[in-house]
Amino acid sequence: MTLALLAPCYGNRETRERFHNTIEGSVDFTESRYRDLLPPADFDRLLSLHPSGKAHFWGAISRHDKPMERLRDGGVVIFVGEKKVKATGEIGHLFRNKGLADLMWRQHANSDSFVNVYSVLNVQITDYPITDLWSIDGFTHGDYVYGQRVVDHEKAARLIRAFRLNPSTAEAELDAKLIATAELIGTSSRVIPVERTHVDIVWHEIAARKYAQERVEAQLVAEFCESQPHVAMTSFVTASGKRADLYYRIDSDVVVAEAKSLNTHGKVRESVAQLLDYAASSPEPVTRLMALFPERPDTEGIQFMHRLGIDCVYRSASKVFTTEEAPHDRRQYMHPIWQGR
Repeated sequence: MTLALLAPCYGNRETRERFHNTIEGSVDFTESRYRDLLPPADFDRLLSLHPSGKAHFWGAISRHDKPMERLRDGGVVIFVGEKKVKATGEIGHLFRNKGLADLMWRQHANSDSFVNVYSVLNVQITDYPITDLWSIDGFTHGDYVYGQRVVDHEKAARLIRAFRLNPSTAEAELDAKLIATAELIGTSSRVIPVERTHVDIVWHEIAARKYAQERVEAQLVAEFCESQPHVAMTSFVTASGKRADLYYRIDSDVVVAEAKSLNTHGKVRESVAQLLDYAASSPEPVTRLMALFPERPDTEGIQFMHRLGIDCVYRSASKVFTTEEAPHDRRQYMHPIWQGR
């Protein structure tokens, strides 16, 4: 699950200048003075995430080595200062490089170096009052975030939801493979085969850059189908050309399922909206809706789905799935609504 970092950024004149230069502004790391200080592996990784050669950067001093190490696989970052949330973003490439840090941030003799350097993707400059942070469950009134702080999964999920972050780096780097989209033609709902995996990487543009995003949803669908070898899995296309991920019969139920690449609350909401849309177009009256995730969503997300009669299914181990069913009476209550009656 995605972690979050709270990063002070606007305490004194020096930090304000750093924030202005490398978060509001950017650094051309392909310039020789920067590139000469970057080992090839770090340069190549930065270029893969920031193909323009320019990136936003921030850092942390050596006493934060251990917590920063937890963010090596990515996360979101919330920049706090002057009693405000000044910016948000995603942690890109994290590495240690004292020489590069001192060059970018012009360290003074009495200042510790930002030896932990990280690039920041999808920077959004904001002006939220810090009370917005305090109002989130698990955060404390009067906490002005004076030091770097890694926030664990449940709190991170609340931050992502509250500040409407989209952790696309985490999505892109989950261990999944891509599938090609089946050709969908026609003007009415009809049963079609389930998509099959045959492409590994698709490139698309997010925030003015291109990078490989592995389509976790397709791999989830493929693995879920493998876990149900005796069930004939299909799909269908609505009159508007939208494709449900899975459509099948099991026992007396007609099931429509939608897969999501992350277990964030935003993805939970997307799955609910899509499932309700698909249900009304089902070739046969649907009796069970199911949202499929790579990891368990938070309890609030599952309760939201259950209120609407939707089952939550998530991968608890490689190709092993756990189902948390909605209450039977709630599902029965929702049937007329799903079916458009």
